[in-house]
Amino acid sequence: MVMAKAPGKLYLAGEYAVTLPGQPSIIMAVDRFVTVNLDPRTDALISVTSNLLGHRELSSSELLTVGLDDDWRLVLRTLQLIQTYAIENGQPFTGLTVSIDSQLTMAGQKLGLGSSAAVVMALIKAYVALSELPMSSIQQYKLGALATLTTPDFKAGSMGDLAAATFGGIIRYQKFASPVIFDWLDQHRYVSEMLAATWPDLVIEPLALPADWSLLVGWTGSPADTQALLESGDLTDRDAAKQLLAQNTAPLVGMIETGLRQADFDKVRAAMQLSQEQLFAYASRVGLAYVTPALLSLLSIATEAGAGAKISGAGGGDNGIALTNDATVATAIRDAWQRAGITPLPLAIAFNFSNCI
Repeated sequence: MVMAKAPGKLYLAGEYAVTLPGQPSIIMAVDRFVTVNLDPRTDALISVTSNLLGHRELSSSELLTVGLDDDWRLVLRTLQLIQTYAIENGQPFTGLTVSIDSQLTMAGQKLGLGSSAAVVMALIKAYVALSELPMSSIQQYKLGALATLTTPDFKAGSMGDLAAATFGGIIRYQKFASPVIFDWLDQHRYVSEMLAATWPDLVIEPLALPADWSLLVGWTGSPADTQALLESGDLTDRDAAKQLLAQNTAPLVGMIETGLRQADFDKVRAAMQLSQEQLFAYASRVGLAYVTPALLSLLSIATEAGAGAKISGAGGGDNGIALTNDATVATAIRDAWQRAGITPLPLAIAFNFSNCI
């Protein structure tokens, strides 16, 4: 048996604009995980159990032709590409017993930590460890991106959550040029060929949070549909507004990156506030249901206490984050959030986690 896990994620900066190729963002992996256990079988049965989805069985011979039209579609698409890659590398793909356990929920609700991406990457990591297939970490990320790009309802995202789930820590991330990848897919290129190729515009670089800074995460208790939010609003207005958002926020992402490298809290706090203002403006331009009363309360409490704060991710519910370099302020914010009905989540950056056992 092989066990692999992949962490959830939170955006520090760059949301929405990061869905455009080459636009910078900063993403943090957090220490709640999806864990996958894989057992090889002697027969052709693929038996998958998930604490969120239930149970699914199919034969490895029917995997490549199974429909991707239900809640299992991303799991099945990931297994399809794993099978294709294994066959391309001369390795038989036989039966598997797969167990998927997600810690990225609370009281049966998703926490907005990128659970789908963590499932994809934990599956890939586990199979690579089990099979000893030749695949670097960046190639594992690319395989996860191919799975997500080719799964109905998932191709609109930035794929940054996959990068966080692959590498952990804090990363500066820029999305690849997706039109190029779609061209390769249309050309029916081998999966192995696409994984070995250079993906234009893709950037994944490590960053760090200063040791005396505190990351605070508040959960509103209201889950959001990220894919729906990414595709909402008038199409023409959305595209123009996103280009303007990208133009205005790229320097702010750079400012946060510099602040992290220099441990300059005031710089990071100012850039977080300016980034949040740009996201409010974008949401207004496209008619996006981005901010909720709970998120607004979360932001007000944190900023009034002197922290840097912003909504993390697509908004519409889920989470807000705060950064502070004062432990007393951190405690005061958590207490005030609780009084306001916001749940502080005990999360930390997942810098070092065991990928496979």
